[in-house]
Amino acid sequence: MRRSLTYILALAELIACMLASRAFSQSCALYATDFGAFSGPPDLLDGEFRVLWCPSGASITSSNFCPTGNAFKLDSSSDDPVILVTTGSSGCTAIEITLTYAQYAASGTVVRYGTTNATTISCAASTPNTLGALVTTGGVCTTFSATIPLAGMKGVFIRFDHGSNSNALTIDDCTIRRVGCCASGGHPCCETGAAGCADAAIANCVCATDPFCCSNEWDAQCIAEVTEFGCGSCDGGAACLDGLSIGFGTLYSGGSICSKFPEIFERCEGVAPFLTSSLGCATSSDMALRFSQGYPYSAAITRCVDFAERTSPALAFRYSKTTGTLGPKIDVSLDGASWTTAWSAPISFPGDCAPVLLDLASIAGEPAVWFRFTSGSSVSNLATFDDIELVEIDSTPHDCCTIGTPGCQDKETSACVCALDAYCCETEWDELCTAIATVYCNAACPNIPVCGSSTAGSCFVARNTPACADATCCRAVCDLDAYCCETEWDAACAAQAIALCTTSGDVDGDGVVGAVDLAIVLNTWGQSGVAADVDGSGSVDAGDLAAVLSNWST
Repeated sequence: MRRSLTYILALAELIACMLASRAFSQSCALYATDFGAFSGPPDLLDGEFRVLWCPSGASITSSNFCPTGNAFKLDSSSDDPVILVTTGSSGCTAIEITLTYAQYAASGTVVRYGTTNATTISCAASTPNTLGALVTTGGVCTTFSATIPLAGMKGVFIRFDHGSNSNALTIDDCTIRRVGCCASGGHPCCETGAAGCADAAIANCVCATDPFCCSNEWDAQCIAEVTEFGCGSCDGGAACLDGLSIGFGTLYSGGSICSKFPEIFERCEGVAPFLTSSLGCATSSDMALRFSQGYPYSAAITRCVDFAERTSPALAFRYSKTTGTLGPKIDVSLDGASWTTAWSAPISFPGDCAPVLLDLASIAGEPAVWFRFTSGSSVSNLATFDDIELVEIDSTPHDCCTIGTPGCQDKETSACVCALDAYCCETEWDELCTAIATVYCNAACPNIPVCGSSTAGSCFVARNTPACADATCCRAVCDLDAYCCETEWDAACAAQAIALCTTSGDVDGDGVVGAVDLAIVLNTWGQSGVAADVDGSGSVDAGDLAAVLSNWST
C-alpha cells in the first residue's frame, strides 16, 4: 500500500529537522596556534574561512606558566587582542574556541564577542557579549572553552579584554572549530573526525551501509570502510613509498598534519597532530609534529612503505615529551589495520630533544609497512617528533672504539659498557659509549681525551687537551681539580700529578733525588722497560725528566 502524501511530507520534515540538529552538533577543526613564532599569532586565509588577529599591544613571550614553550602575553589595560573568525557562505551555525591561560595574580581579563559579517579585522570591533572571565590565579595552567552561536551571521569578533591593571596573563594553545558546516569543506574522508566527511559521495556510500559514520562520528572503522565498501581509497591510490623522510619544514601553519603532508600521511586518528614551533624538538624556524589531546589518543598514520629491498632498515627520529607521562610511541602494521608497538618512550625523560635509531631488521623484506606515530595517551604529554627518516644500517658489528649501531664487536666490552649505560645497546653507540669503554672497560680507545685513554698523554706533561693516560693518577688529580678533565691538562695539573702519583723521581733508590737519577734518565732516554720510566708511560721521556727535576733534593 502506498504511503499518503501527508505521511511523506511529515517524514521529510522530520528528517530535515534531524539533519539540521545533527549539523549543528557537528564540529571540525578550523585553526590552531601554539604561538611559537615570535612575530605573533599567524592569520589563516583558506577560501571563505578566515582567522585574523589584531594583537592590540599583546606580544609573544617565552616565559609561560604552562610548560608549552611560547605564549601570548597581555600585561596592560590596553592589551586587548581581537580575533576575527569568518566562515563566508558555508552556513556555519557556531564557532567553538578552546585555549589555555595562566596568571599569577588576577588580571581581570574577560573574553567578549560580537557577531559580524565583516571580512577584515578591526581592533575597535564591537564585542558587547560576555563569554566568560579568566579568573584562575596562582600560575595554574587552566583550560577555557566556549561556543559562540552565529545566529545567521557569517563571523564573530572575539576580544580578550584585559582589566585596568598591569598583571600579566598568558594565553596558549588556542584552537578554533566550526560547527554545522562540516559537510562543506569538512575533514578529509581518510581522517577521523565529526560525523560525515568532506567528500559527500564517499560519505553517502559508507553511511548507506554504516549509518553510525554519518550520525555519530567518522572513526577509524569508517576510514577502513571507505576501501572495504568500494567507496574510494585511503591508501593514496598509489604504490607504497620507496622511503620515508620528513622534517616538517620551517614555516608554521595550522591544521591537521595529514592535510599538510598528504604525500606522507594517509590518515589521522583522534584529534589530528599538528605543527608546532615550540617545545623540545622545535624552534621558530624548525617545525615539528605535536600531538593533540583527547580520547583515546592522537595519531598520524603514514602511507605504506616498501621494505622489499631493505636488508637492515632502521627508523631514525628525534622526540621530546613531559617526563612522568605516558607515550609517545610508534606502532607498525603489515596490513594497515592491525598494529604492533615497535617503540615506546620511557616514562622518565631528561629533557631537550632525544635522538633514537629504531632497528627494524625484523620486518626487512616486507612489501608494505605502515607506521603510526601516536601520543599513546588521552591526556597532554606535550610530545613531539621531528627529523623522521628511514635509513639502512650496517649490520656488521663495529669495534668498540667506533661510533655506530647499538653494541660493539667485543662482547665483554659491550656488556661492560651497557651495564653502565643501556643507551649504548638500545639506541646507538656514540662518543660517550667509547669513552665509557676506555675509562671503565679497558678498551683503550685512541684520540679520546678521557682518563685512561692510551693517547691521552703523560700525566706529568702539560698540554691543551684534558685528562691523561694513567687512569688512577688522572682521577686522583681531577677529584681535586675538575678543570684538568673538563678543559685542559695544564701545568698545574701536571704538577699535581707529580705530587700525587710519583715516588719522588728516586730512580736509583738511594733515598735522594739528585745527579745520579738525572744521569740515568738522560742515558736511557727513549728506552722502555727500565727503572727511569718513573711515570709508567712506556718510555723514558719528558715526563720522567719533569718528575726528577720537580723533586730534586740535593
